[in-house]
Amino acid sequence: MRKHLLSVSLLVAALALTSCSKATQPVSGGGNNGGGALTADQVQVNSVLGTNLDLVDEDVWQSDALQSYDAATGFAAVRPLRFRRVITNVDRQVTTEFGTPDSSGKPTLALVTVRRHITGSFNLLAGAADSMDTTKRVIQKPIDDQSTRRILLMRMPAREPAWRDSADRDSVRWRMVGSSLVETHTNGGATHIVSVRVQAGPLDTTITDPLEMHRVRRIAHFLPNSPVRLTVTTTRNDDVVLFYGRDARRRFTNNGDNTYTFTMNSGLFPGVRHVGIDALSRGTLFDDTLPYDANAWMVPFTVDPRMQNIERR
Repeated sequence: MRKHLLSVSLLVAALALTSCSKATQPVSGGGNNGGGALTADQVQVNSVLGTNLDLVDEDVWQSDALQSYDAATGFAAVRPLRFRRVITNVDRQVTTEFGTPDSSGKPTLALVTVRRHITGSFNLLAGAADSMDTTKRVIQKPIDDQSTRRILLMRMPAREPAWRDSADRDSVRWRMVGSSLVETHTNGGATHIVSVRVQAGPLDTTITDPLEMHRVRRIAHFLPNSPVRLTVTTTRNDDVVLFYGRDARRRFTNNGDNTYTFTMNSGLFPGVRHVGIDALSRGTLFDDTLPYDANAWMVPFTVDPRMQNIERR
């Protein structure tokens, strides 16, 4: 996997050294910097992003589903019972950097950075630290998070037949060739995920940089209904690490040495999806005076029933 990461990273480095233009706009479309018309390349890049929403967006972290917290142990200002995020605003922007021009000066690469500024509240239903006290109350803590994902596209000539006019023959096609994870962190927060190790069958890889590129074709492929072991390392041994799936929300097991483990099921249905790994500071849940503080990684993967019959290229 490291080899595949390196090859895409070299493309990104080349793009950074030869960047020739840049545009910023909302995810849903709109004008570029200055409000002018979009270029043909930008329109095509936007079209590719719009038809690959499974890889561009994730839908697990922003869910407002209730998360239970049972078997809490140890003294704390409060006992967390249930909690959820209530997102009130998401300011999303896409920055596209074109670069690595061909012999005619046209860009061959596009590095797209998707940023989201997320605000809302972390709502915690808590009981008193004294388990004999049945008093319950809702504690609200402001959320001010920043989310980032990077996507790499490559410009490829369209192979049109000779009978087409010159405009068709000279047209181009942009394709997604690389993507990072989605990394979300609290602005000014101290909670930090150091690494995520993924183990499933012969696959055993550790991710240390959520914004590092990997080939779209090489995102983790799992057989349907197969176990996948996740090991998360943070900078503290008392964080609360949570697993978010489309239909499951669970806690990782705290191993007491800054690592946390959880075994998920890949699911039955083929396709691209995301799982969320959400690290919360202990004070977020156990102290009514400390602020909300979190760091989350959204990891894409593919459920592929053909894995037993094909050799991955």
